[in-house]
Amino acid sequence: MTAVAPALSSPRTERTRRLVGIDIARFFAVFGMFCIHFGVPFAHGDVEVWIAQFSSGRSTALFTLLAGVSLAMMTGRGEPPIGEALRQARIKIAVRAALLLVVGIALAKATAATGFLLTVIIPFYGLYFLLAVPFIRLRARGLLIAAVVAAAVGPQLSFVLRTWIAGDTPMRAIVDAVNLVDPGHLIADAGAFNLLLLGFYPAASYLPLVLAGMAVGRLDLQSTKVRCWLAATGLAVTTVGYQVSNWLVETVGGLPQGQIEGTVPIEHPEWLVAAAAHSGTTFELLDSGGIALVFVAVCLELADRTGRALKPLAAAGSMALTLYAIHALVLAWQIVVGGWPLSGVPDTLAQLASMGPALPTDVPNMPAFPRDGHHPDGVVAFVNTYMPEVFLIFSIVFPLIWRRFFRRGPLEAVVSESVRRITDHLFRRH
Repeated sequence: MTAVAPALSSPRTERTRRLVGIDIARFFAVFGMFCIHFGVPFAHGDVEVWIAQFSSGRSTALFTLLAGVSLAMMTGRGEPPIGEALRQARIKIAVRAALLLVVGIALAKATAATGFLLTVIIPFYGLYFLLAVPFIRLRARGLLIAAVVAAAVGPQLSFVLRTWIAGDTPMRAIVDAVNLVDPGHLIADAGAFNLLLLGFYPAASYLPLVLAGMAVGRLDLQSTKVRCWLAATGLAVTTVGYQVSNWLVETVGGLPQGQIEGTVPIEHPEWLVAAAAHSGTTFELLDSGGIALVFVAVCLELADRTGRALKPLAAAGSMALTLYAIHALVLAWQIVVGGWPLSGVPDTLAQLASMGPALPTDVPNMPAFPRDGHHPDGVVAFVNTYMPEVFLIFSIVFPLIWRRFFRRGPLEAVVSESVRRITDHLFRRH
């Protein structure tokens, strides 16, 4: 964390060192999450609603796809490692995965006050990285095949396994026994089975996006032709996924009343043919994943064509992990002080947050809204009221200042330096 970041001197120089477009795409991924949790900055009415609805699920898909791109870039880009280099790459990724699990579980515990309003994705990221280790040696074609197979099988297999776990079965007994000793589950409901099957972003459903991202990262992303193919493929995938999903929904006679949040409920398997946000179905992966491919292609091209103009967004995207963690902590603070409903949040949730003593006690995972229904005043009220705008400005200004003195963001530097120290020690022992 002591090295001074080099200036972004020119697009050509930057392209050979770091793909700035990927950092810009990371910024848009976390920006979508900011819009969901804080409200949409500088927008009101139908525009605000549209941006929030578009971001729901799709920002998570973009964030997850970019995790795969990062894995490919850390492991040789277009040339996967072999021999001793492959062994060392696997160890480094496994160590990084373990550290992300630790950081994610700690963040989930620290932000427990957010309740059902936020599921910290970082521990899920850790498991995604760990499950991706066997695929590091594959080239783009092999990774693409693996992603297609995982997208076709994973969500359905996840549904079947969850139905077994829900019943009085040996599978349920195994899960209960593991949860009794699993520190992640005991600390923050982020144990092995939570992350693999039962949580909001289960690896069994979302790993295909990571594999697809790895396939993208193995391509020559400096090629305009490749970017055009990515954008065209993304548009085709999202269109086909959406249209086929609509046809299947009509075929099964429609969906049950109400919306679902998270994985498909085992009581309603018909939701498996829908493309609902955060459901982790095959069709949601196609819809959101296709749009993510378009975003990646567009951001890569914009980075080359705009030069330094998008430097602030690139700087913010290079610190996506740090900004994500800060936004989670800020959201928890907003809820505890009673200021969250003052910003641009949905009316129904704002009303719930303001109920005070009338807050229902039987709703699972209820956020820690003040039981006396109070709201802050003065400067705290102002900050909470304009939190969408305040946090957007912070997420651009803070990285620009930080990058003048340090090469990596705070959390990125901690993880990377820890990986380096741990793996150097392990490699010396062998």
